[in-house]
Amino acid sequence: MEGWVRNIGEYLSYLVDENFGEYAYDIVDGIAKARTGEELLENVYKALRLAPKLEKKARGKECPHIRKPSPEDIEALENEVEKLSDKPKELRALALKLALWAFAYWVHCPKKGRNNSSGGEN
Repeated sequence: MEGWVRNIGEYLSYLVDENFGEYAYDIVDGIAKARTGEELLENVYKALRLAPKLEKKARGKECPHIRKPSPEDIEALENEVEKLSDKPKELRALALKLALWAFAYWVHCPKKGRNNSSGGEN
């Protein structure tokens, strides 16, 4: 698996993490249901637009900083979307993969005094 997929998926996970109270399942669902490259990129854009709000919430909860996708991650996504523009099944698989990573086990705000590995990998 490409590292950029994981990095974008990890960022998307902040949108569905109860610690941040954003509950932007609609954005993650929009990514999962994307049928075109344009829809996929548009929903990733919507997700990234929430970064300042998420960063503010993280500071308020004394959580580690938000890990946003790097410019290289976004460039890799754009290149892959362009490459798959005439392969709808593969584009759909990419969209689902990104959305799946949003629901992977991530520990964004470990509880104070507790080990932050309570069942999943960090």
